[in-house]
Amino acid sequence: MLDGKCPKCAYHCSGWALQFPQNQTCPRCGAGLVITEGGRKISIGYSPFTAEKYVIDAPAKAPTPTKKKGGSEQDKPHRS
Repeated sequence: MLDGKCPKCAYHCSGWALQFPQNQTCPRCGAGLVITEGGRKISIGYSPFTAEKYVIDAPAKAPTPTKKKGGSEQDKPHRS
C-alpha cells in the first residue's frame, strides 16, 4: 500500500490512488506529498506549485511587419 505524507503540514493519507499525479498533492496546503511504500521512499508527488517552470526567451526587439507598396499579382483579388 502506498502512503503519502506532506512535508509542510504533516497531512497523511494512504491508498493506491497515490500512484496518479492528481492525487499526489496535499489537499490542505498544496505541497507535493512524500510517497512511500513499506517505509521506503518512492518519490515526491506532483504539485503545480513546485513543478518545474519553463521560460521561453523572447527576442529583445521583435521585428515589425512592413507594408509592401504596389503588391504582386498574387495579392490582388481575382475577378470572376
